[in-house]
Amino acid sequence: MQWPNTIVHVLKKYDVRFINYVPDAMGERLLKIVRDDKDFDVLPLTREEEGVGVVCGQSLAGRRGVLLMPTSGIGNSINAIASLPIPYRIPVPMIIGFRGDLGEFNATQVMMGQALPDILRALRIPYFTLRREDEVEVLTEGFLRITYATESPAALLISTQLAGWKE
Repeated sequence: MQWPNTIVHVLKKYDVRFINYVPDAMGERLLKIVRDDKDFDVLPLTREEEGVGVVCGQSLAGRRGVLLMPTSGIGNSINAIASLPIPYRIPVPMIIGFRGDLGEFNATQVMMGQALPDILRALRIPYFTLRREDEVEVLTEGFLRITYATESPAALLISTQLAGWKE
């Protein structure tokens, strides 16, 4: 699987320096790479809404960061997203481990996973789902282009089709 390396390559191309994250099994492959890369500063967070504020601050300081979080993180951060980056037009690229979809083994993940696309649509946040290795580069690049062009949040969902199922 090369998808984590491809995402890192595109993040570098777009001068993303900060990887702000709430721990998530699906994002761990990406975190293993960026933790060892001197081009990134990796910041663990206690909650996703904290990450919204951190990424906004990085942007306002002229730097670029992404927020890496699990599916449930959207539920935790809705108010922060709706009250800061959306009305003030601040780019917040979110990379989300997409649980509750195809092959989910944990019934408690299904409700939020099934609601995630509707929540993003309700907030008018463009989102793109990574399902195949051959689409990772173009979708990651497109996701970053749209968030910086519109100066607003956008989401990149890492599906179980790409990352693999938990047993």
